[in-house]
Amino acid sequence: MTAFTRRTAPAGGLLLSLALLPTAVAPSPAEAAPAALSWGACPAPTPNANGTPFPRDPRQQCATPRVPRDYGHPGSGSITLTVSRIRTADPAHRRGDLVVVPGGPGGSGLDYPGAAVGFLPPEALRSYDLIGFDERGVGNSTPVHCDLPATDRAAQLNYPFPAPDGSITANLAYARRIADTCAAAAGPYLADITTANSARDLDRIRAALGQRRISYLGTSYATYLGQVYASLFPAGADHVVLDSTVAPGGEQQAIGLFSEGTEDAFPALARYLADRDAALHLGATPGAVRASYLRLAAELDRDPLVLSDGRVLDGVKLRAVTYSSLNNPRYYPLAAAVLERAATRSTSVSDGGSGGSGGNPLPTVIPDNFVAAQDAVICGDSAWPRDPAGYAARTAADRRRHPLTAGMSGNVWPCAFWHYRPEEPQVRPNADGPRDILMLQNRYDPSTPYSGARRTHAAFGHRAAMVTVDATGHGVDFTDPLVRDPLTTFLLHDRLPG
Repeated sequence: MTAFTRRTAPAGGLLLSLALLPTAVAPSPAEAAPAALSWGACPAPTPNANGTPFPRDPRQQCATPRVPRDYGHPGSGSITLTVSRIRTADPAHRRGDLVVVPGGPGGSGLDYPGAAVGFLPPEALRSYDLIGFDERGVGNSTPVHCDLPATDRAAQLNYPFPAPDGSITANLAYARRIADTCAAAAGPYLADITTANSARDLDRIRAALGQRRISYLGTSYATYLGQVYASLFPAGADHVVLDSTVAPGGEQQAIGLFSEGTEDAFPALARYLADRDAALHLGATPGAVRASYLRLAAELDRDPLVLSDGRVLDGVKLRAVTYSSLNNPRYYPLAAAVLERAATRSTSVSDGGSGGSGGNPLPTVIPDNFVAAQDAVICGDSAWPRDPAGYAARTAADRRRHPLTAGMSGNVWPCAFWHYRPEEPQVRPNADGPRDILMLQNRYDPSTPYSGARRTHAAFGHRAAMVTVDATGHGVDFTDPLVRDPLTTFLLHDRLPG
C-alpha cells in the first residue's frame, strides 16, 4: 500500500523547533484567546479498554470547544474536544481548576472527574473544580478509528510477545497489517494525534476556562502528557502531579522498560502464590514459584491447552495475563487461576479456573477507538526504527535478559510501519521552569518502572520532587498518608517535600 502524503508546510512557513520555541507553535492573536466554554449536558460515556466507562457524577457538565486540527497549519481545519467539569461544593474556598487525566493513551477521560471524586483528599475536592476531557482522537473528541476486526484487537496482541521459538515473523506481519489498515481508515488525521498536540489542546482549555494557570493530575501515560505540558507551557502550569511516571522518552521508552518493570513487580505476586502453595502447588517460595511460571509457560508454548469452549490457553496468553495482573494486587487471584489451570491441565470452563469469565477485570477485546488513538500517539510522538532485523535482535537480547516476558519489550510495534513520521522533535522534560511538579511513584511498578521515573525526575531537576512508596502495582494509593499528605500540602499550600 502506498503511504499517504502528509501535508507540507507552505514556503516560508514556520519550522517547528522545540529547542528555540518553548511552546513549539506560536499562536495567532485569535488563537490566544479562545471563546469561553459553554457548559451543558454531557454526551454518552465512552467505554475504556475493559469495555466499561468511568462512573459519571450527576453534577458533571460538559462543553465542546473547537481547536486547530494541526497547530502547525491552523488554517487546515479544526476538531471538537469534549471537556467536563465538576464544580467544588465549597465555592468560597475554591483555588482553581484541577485537570484529572487517566492513563492510556487511548482511554477516555471525560468521566474521570467522577472517579477522582472517590480518591482525591476531601481538602482538594473543596478547593478545586475538577476538569476532565477526551483527548483528541478519543471518545467524544473527534474520534479516530482504524476499523480493525475483533481478531486484531485481542487484548493479548497489545503486548507483542514473540513466537515460542523467539521468532517475530508473525509480529512483523501483524504490525504491518495494523499500520496499513489504520492508514486506509483514518488517513492523515493520524498524524495530528500526538501528545504535544494534546498539550496544546490542554492550554486552549486553560485559556477557555479563563485561567492564567491550571493544575494537573495525570496517571501513567497521562504523566507524559503532564511532562509535555509543563515543558511547552511552564507559565500555564500551577501544580503538576504525576502518578506513576513515564520515562522522559515517552511511550517508546516506557515500552522498552516493561520487562524491567515485570522483574521489579513479579516477586510480590510470587510471594502471594507461595503463601497459597497448599492449594496451588506452584512452590512454597518465591523462587520456586518463578521456576514454575517459566516451566508452565514453556509447556504451554509446546502444547497449548484447548478449553472446552474452544478457547486456547498458550504460553503467550499466560504471559499476557500474568503481566497484566502485576499492575494491581487485586488481580493476583486471576493470575493464580490461570497458573493453576496450566499446572493441572484443566480444560473445563465451569470449574472456576482461568477459563471462567466471571469477575475477570481484564479486557479480552479492546475497542477500535482505543487501539487507533493509542497507536496514533505512540507512533506519532517519536520516530521508531524501520529495520525488522533490529527488532529481531532487540527481542532476542531482551528474551535472554528477562525470561519472564520472553522478549516482549524489545519487539516490533505498528510504529515500525506507520505511514506518518513525526513532524516535530519529541518533547522532553526539562529543568527550565518553576518548582511545581510532584511525582508519586510505587517502587515496584510493572508498567512505569521506578528507573524510568527516576530519569524523569533527573530531567526536571529542581522543578520536581518525588515521593516513592514501598509498594507494588501500577498507580499509587491516594488514601495512603505517604501519598495523601504531600499531595494535600502541595495542592493547598504550594509546598513540595524535600
